[in-house]
Amino acid sequence: MPREIAPGLHWIYEAGPDRTESWDLADREPEWYEEGREAYVPQCAYLVDGGDETLLFDTLSPASTDEILAAIDELVGDRGLDYLVVSHPDVPHAGNALAILEEHPETTLVAPGYGNDHELYRLDYGVHVTEGDEIDLGNRTVEFHEATFLDAPVSVWMTERETGTLFPVDWMGFTHLDDERLVFVDELDGEFDSSRLVEFHGRVLFWYQYVDVEKTNAEIDALIEKFDPEIVAPAHGLVIREDATDYMELMKDVTRTIDEQGRVGTLG
Repeated sequence: MPREIAPGLHWIYEAGPDRTESWDLADREPEWYEEGREAYVPQCAYLVDGGDETLLFDTLSPASTDEILAAIDELVGDRGLDYLVVSHPDVPHAGNALAILEEHPETTLVAPGYGNDHELYRLDYGVHVTEGDEIDLGNRTVEFHEATFLDAPVSVWMTERETGTLFPVDWMGFTHLDDERLVFVDELDGEFDSSRLVEFHGRVLFWYQYVDVEKTNAEIDALIEKFDPEIVAPAHGLVIREDATDYMELMKDVTRTIDEQGRVGTLG
């Protein structure tokens, strides 16, 4: 079931598989993990309802086809889905694109205008957007941005102007435990442990182990200045709706930690 983040902004969630065994969490005992718990890296999609038109950002994975279609129907009803934005051609982000377009032939596909590998998921048939392009949905407006930190060359980020939401796709993803599904970060028990962010970025964005720390963290400072978001809605983590820039600042510690300790492992 979707959860409302703010009026007209909805969070659609898929837990994905339990990572406890494949990540050897019981033996490794990372700081963020609690013994005996299940651990997840979620897939998230977001629906923006501007009153006049509606837009879905990403699609969840094919394991949740029925769930994403049901969520769309619940949120838009007979009004239909006007836009489907695919952030990049990767299974957790685009895996249900064709199913959604088949169910909603009225929908305009929107894809990144970067890179040259758009054939997968029919992105070559979509409207291609780049930095500064906008879609006015009525009382909500989304703007697209070149992705600063990405895991595929065909990628785009998005912001929603009225709510001040940044959708940074894979960047700022993190793990959560079994009872934290669809929970906002400010609702978590205790202080947020940045090792959750290290666990994700040290596995998924493997190139973090090779970066220049000073240059990378300067880019993070530039992103904070550029976006200054009220809300951060990652593709693979829980929604941050309070002190969003503080969590962006934490990403500089993530850069330093992965530089010091190297890659954590693989996603699988």
